[in-house]
Amino acid sequence: MPEWLVPAFVVLAIVAVTTAGLPGSSSERRAIRSLPDEQRLAILSRTVDELRQFCDGERPGALEGHCRELASFAAQFDECRGECDALVRRQLAPTPTR
Repeated sequence: MPEWLVPAFVVLAIVAVTTAGLPGSSSERRAIRSLPDEQRLAILSRTVDELRQFCDGERPGALEGHCRELASFAAQFDECRGECDALVRRQLAPTPTR
């Protein structure tokens, strides 16, 4: 098997998974953008607060799915920068199997 085949397959798999998730996330992103600024920022603020309080650092395994959902939601906001972006990246980073 050629050496380049495995990395090429991995890249294709990542593109396929990412593309499959785009239609739903783009409609959610449009819905978020359509909110009034004050309401959008309040929702993002509460989401970041919850990520910080329950998901940053050590968290019970039972919250893993919830924390990933919060991070995915926060990532839809154009205003998610700085601390928000760091929290999102930590939650959405692949979890080591060992």
